[in-house]
Amino acid sequence: MIKKISEEIYNKIDYVKSIVSIYPDEAIKISKEAYNLAKDNNLIIEEAYSLLSIAFASRIKSDISSIIDSSYKALAIFKDKNYIIGQIKSLNLIGIAYFYSSMYEEAIKYFLEGHELLKTTKDDSLLCSVLNNIGEVYRESEMYDKAIYYYDQAIEIVCKNNYTIHHAAILTNIGEIYFAKSDYKKALEIYNESYNLLIHENDIINLAEIENKIGKSHFEMGNIKKAKEYYFKALKRLQNINNKYYIIDVFINIAEINLEASEGSTLSFYEKAMGFAEDVGSKSKLCKVYKLISLYHEEQGDYKNALEYFKRYSSIKEEIMRVKLKSKLEILNIEFKNIEDKDKFDNMKLRLENEISRQKYNLKKIKSSNEMLERQVYEDELTGIQNRRSVNLYLSLMLKDMKSKEDLIALYVIDIDKFKKYNDCWGHPEGDQCIKKVANCIKSIQLDRDDIFGRYGGEEFIYISTHLDYKEALELGNHIRKEVEELDLYYMDKKEKRTVTISLGGVIGKSSNFSSMQKMIEIADMELYRAKDMGRNRTILKNINN
Repeated sequence: MIKKISEEIYNKIDYVKSIVSIYPDEAIKISKEAYNLAKDNNLIIEEAYSLLSIAFASRIKSDISSIIDSSYKALAIFKDKNYIIGQIKSLNLIGIAYFYSSMYEEAIKYFLEGHELLKTTKDDSLLCSVLNNIGEVYRESEMYDKAIYYYDQAIEIVCKNNYTIHHAAILTNIGEIYFAKSDYKKALEIYNESYNLLIHENDIINLAEIENKIGKSHFEMGNIKKAKEYYFKALKRLQNINNKYYIIDVFINIAEINLEASEGSTLSFYEKAMGFAEDVGSKSKLCKVYKLISLYHEEQGDYKNALEYFKRYSSIKEEIMRVKLKSKLEILNIEFKNIEDKDKFDNMKLRLENEISRQKYNLKKIKSSNEMLERQVYEDELTGIQNRRSVNLYLSLMLKDMKSKEDLIALYVIDIDKFKKYNDCWGHPEGDQCIKKVANCIKSIQLDRDDIFGRYGGEEFIYISTHLDYKEALELGNHIRKEVEELDLYYMDKKEKRTVTISLGGVIGKSSNFSSMQKMIEIADMELYRAKDMGRNRTILKNINN
């Protein structure tokens, strides 16, 4: 009877391995059934293996706490029963949990402990896994030579035993190193070697993943046609098994190709990637997509959406950092509960206290960093006034809001005259100070009037005002110009003292007079060139009010 129950438990565990990558929740449910069955029938080793099955399934969901908790409990049982293989498997999964939490020092410690135990027992498949995991830690730490050293050892084992899937996975990891080093030709060569091993295996996810990486290598080498071919191969495979998680990266890569080729479906693929990331609940992938969509909208001049997605990116990035910090604390708490050795216990207590202190500091830092990111969206770093993105957003919204109104809007493009000569005379640090002083002077006028003012790039600014007629707008332009001149900033040119001045080119009209924000700025810019051609230090304002 007990033998039949034991067989049933192991059958459940084997079934979990076959479904875990596609149905992780179902895999966890079945693993827990196996665990309860073992517990009820006092089958200790089966109980430990069921715990490892829970940890293995939790790995797919990146549930770090569950991996650690289940693996530690299994490790305690295997140690008590002096079951070496079970100990190595437990140590390997604990190392993986630390690795996922970017705690590389702790991860390598557990992998190496498992590696040491493998010297007392022979299990090539397990040895290969541990060596590969050690290589992964070194790869993520950018210690590429050490990573390849361990990968090569693992490859010797897989070649000897014909572990095709393992062989392909390790080759893919080595390919990642060459890709990170921008040696795309070598990366492609190794990816293709991995692909040729997998093509005869029924491993759809790994096949699709390597096709995506091959496509990416072709893209980096400028072979767009080949890149597309492999991306769509990967997409078709993943769609056949409805695996949304891996499709996300394929959609992002296809969008990147379309962006390069200026094809109109770029945003569509980004939005599909976003939808799938939301469906599978992958915050890290969602964070990446939000950032890409923000950059896309900014390139298209859609500053409203660019800002919206940048805020989403910033918010979810903070959330991810908070979860990582919380996860580290949970790991340390679980480890704390499972330590018996007095010295390790005291050391663990100190680490836990330090991590709590570090978490408080990091959360404060995250909050500060997020506030800074928010400012970066709107503010110019040098002067603290509004930046180009913010001015464009304000102007585009203003033109839409004023479509049906009779109010006039005046826009000036302002440029510091002969600024290069100032820089050449005093140097770039003083040049930056000059820009700041000019910005502060104009900002004081803007604040008094409740207008809009921002830096548009270099020594160029934009000033926007409403509720004024042509004569008032011209007077405003001249007032700004004279206030800057009275700052008494100067430079030496051919031994003569030259006062720093500005030129203004402007346009005034109703919002309906302008076909777009860009057109309004373009008209003002043309008037600025006229002001420059006419001798600088002057205001020229074009009236296009019908």
